[in-house]
Amino acid sequence: MAIEFKYRGTVWRTETPEEAVALRNELEKSDKVHIPEYEAMDASAALWTTDKFMDVINGIGDLQQRLLVAIYRKPNITSKELVDALGVTSEVALAGILSGLSKQVKQLGIDPKEVFSIEVKWTGKTKTRRFMLNDFFLYAGLEQNWPDAWVRSSKKRVQDVPFTRRKRQMTKVVK
Repeated sequence: MAIEFKYRGTVWRTETPEEAVALRNELEKSDKVHIPEYEAMDASAALWTTDKFMDVINGIGDLQQRLLVAIYRKPNITSKELVDALGVTSEVALAGILSGLSKQVKQLGIDPKEVFSIEVKWTGKTKTRRFMLNDFFLYAGLEQNWPDAWVRSSKKRVQDVPFTRRKRQMTKVVK
């Protein structure tokens, strides 16, 4: 008489109760060895559907799209290179673009790490930030012929927001 049992959605069949117990123990051991990174990769792969990618691209601003394209064009691009590529005046302005992108992505229920990552490396007293796109986000985009069919050609230099500049001037006056 065969013995059937269900484990993690799969039905297993053995000939004897002893085999069933031994198989169940082996399955439980394999779960302990299972690497959580694979589960994260599976979740990330499942997240990036065509619709989800389109939601992100349509939900972010022009500078944020240009930021993602610049990271795509040069993986591991540094923050200084991004400042030049985007035509912004400083890394503070770049931080504003990154902050806006993160907020827009969070509003869609997506962790910004699912879109891009930032690696910070110190060499002595010098900090270098490098940017990379999440592979699954990138592949979802490539399925949509992104960025080639999506690039906007605006290359204006973006100044700091007047309010920020005025606040800095006021701070100087107060001193």
